[in-house]
Amino acid sequence: MIKAKCGHIVEKKYIDVHNGLCRKCHSNFSYILDLVSKYGEDALVEYWYAMILTNLSPGVNKQESNCLIGHLIEFYQRQLVMVPSKERYIKKMLFMLNSLREPFDVESIK
Repeated sequence: MIKAKCGHIVEKKYIDVHNGLCRKCHSNFSYILDLVSKYGEDALVEYWYAMILTNLSPGVNKQESNCLIGHLIEFYQRQLVMVPSKERYIKKMLFMLNSLREPFDVESIK
């Protein structure tokens, strides 16, 4: 057993096969990639809207949410370089993900 990128403890053979992700993070990440491939970017935007609402709900495990968000930020940062034709969409996703990770007070913008 060793520590994955996200800090979760898993078997080494699983990490080697799934790019350093633990089982739960890999499953979450795969779900999101599948959602985009089947239904497109609009479905992903709807998913993130639901994710934001879920993150604001009491009793949610913040560590798991932050772990998934961290993996997604890394993914979209790589995609920004690899898929320049989607730059506008990817930047929106990165903004949304970073806002989830570090919320800000709208009143402080004035």
